[in-house]
Amino acid sequence: MIGPVVCGIDFSAQSRRALAWARLLADRLEQPLVVVHAVEPVLADAARLTYGPDALQASIDPELKTFAGSAAAFHIGVGDPASVINGAALARNASMVVVGTQGHGRAARVWFGSTTMRLLRETTIPVLCVPPTTTDVPEVAALVVGTDFSDASSGALETAVALGSRCGVPVTCLHVVPTVSAYSRWNDLVKGAEDAAVRSARRRMADATAALTAVDAVTTDVRTGDAAEVLLDAARQRGTLIVVGLGGANTDQRPGTTAYRLASGAETPVLGVPPRRT
Repeated sequence: MIGPVVCGIDFSAQSRRALAWARLLADRLEQPLVVVHAVEPVLADAARLTYGPDALQASIDPELKTFAGSAAAFHIGVGDPASVINGAALARNASMVVVGTQGHGRAARVWFGSTTMRLLRETTIPVLCVPPTTTDVPEVAALVVGTDFSDASSGALETAVALGSRCGVPVTCLHVVPTVSAYSRWNDLVKGAEDAAVRSARRRMADATAALTAVDAVTTDVRTGDAAEVLLDAARQRGTLIVVGLGGANTDQRPGTTAYRLASGAETPVLGVPPRRT
């Protein structure tokens, strides 16, 4: 994973938490940290007309340095946060974007639905979603990556292995066979179908991980249940991050149902990985 780690902030307590995770990952990846702040166009125009063309930069730069420290590089953009963050990340060929899932003030309740959701839908770069429930002291102790054997989840697995290697932590590749509800008299039939699906998934899991460079660092697991709930349960140990593919190439379908539920409901950061660029 080569390229800066880009972190979007709005000076809220939640974005300070996201910044702590971004700084940790930039350090682990040995890459620069770029802190991005978006300014509303109306405010930018008012500042320029009232105080001059350089007033906005001169005013916000000291605040950014106080908030993020001088070790980071800064980017101030005018526009909606998702566009500014995504543009800064693309321009710098970033390895990862880090954002909180809630924002500042009245925007806090809609931050995930707007900024984070747009990033997950449009990004070509992995996006780490940091929830407000995560620890103030970031720690990466393990990675859990979900796979359904699609191209999207194959990219997520490769990203998880690369990140796990750089962080020196174990990676668990997890596939979930959905459970089926049926009349009780069909229990034996359902159980047989689930057992067959689990055996098939284990074979496919072995094939999917065999070609990985760091295959020895990957543990595989197949479980039954609801995919999002099983992944959330597997990541309850402190310091465990979830990695998940964002879905197909059609942006209207991103993120998929499981990825959305994880990114919006997990208590630990979730790294959403977009489909490979073709």
